[in-house]
Amino acid sequence: MPENLPPYLFPSVTWFLSGLKNGECRVAAGGNFEKQTSRTRYGIAGPNNTQILSVPVVHGGSRLLEETLISTQNPWVKEHVRAITTAYGNAPFFEFYDYRVLPLLNTETTSLRSLIVNSIECLHRQLQCPVPLVFVDEWHFQEPETTPPAYSQVFEDRHGFRADVSALDLLFNLGPEAADYWNDFLK
Repeated sequence: MPENLPPYLFPSVTWFLSGLKNGECRVAAGGNFEKQTSRTRYGIAGPNNTQILSVPVVHGGSRLLEETLISTQNPWVKEHVRAITTAYGNAPFFEFYDYRVLPLLNTETTSLRSLIVNSIECLHRQLQCPVPLVFVDEWHFQEPETTPPAYSQVFEDRHGFRADVSALDLLFNLGPEAADYWNDFLK
C-alpha cells in the first residue's frame, strides 16, 4: 500500500514526486492540527530569497485539522497574492495559471482543511500529475524525502535552484511542460 502524504498547503514538488514514486498521491487529511508546519505555510522562490507565506488560524479552538478555522483578523490574502505576483509575475506561465490558482486564496472558506484540500486538488490538476489523488481520513503519514530534479526558475541566476518551494513554482515556470517533468522523473 502506498505511503500517506501529509496534508500540506500548496505542497512542494518533493511532495508530488513522493506521490509519483508511490503510484498515487494518497493524502492523510485527518488528524490533529500542528502549529508551524506546512499545513499553514508554503514557500515561494521570491526575488530576494525563499519567502515563507503563512495562513493565520484561530487559536484556542479544536486541535483537529478539519475543525481548525482560518483567521480573518489580518490581510493575509492580499499579502499572499502580492508576494506570489512579485515572485512569479515574470515566470513564463504565470498569466496562464494565476487566474486558476489565486482565487483559491480569496474563497470564503473558513476551514484550513478545505483550503489545504483545494490547494492540493488545484495543483494536482493544473500540473497534470499522472497518478491518482486520493484523500484518506487517516492521521499517519510519511514525510516526503525525494530530491527534485532542477528546472528553470525565475530568479535562479541570483539564488541558484531552490528545491523546497511550493509546486506553484513548477506550475508558473513550466506550465504544461510539467507533464514532461513528471514523465522524465518516472523513467
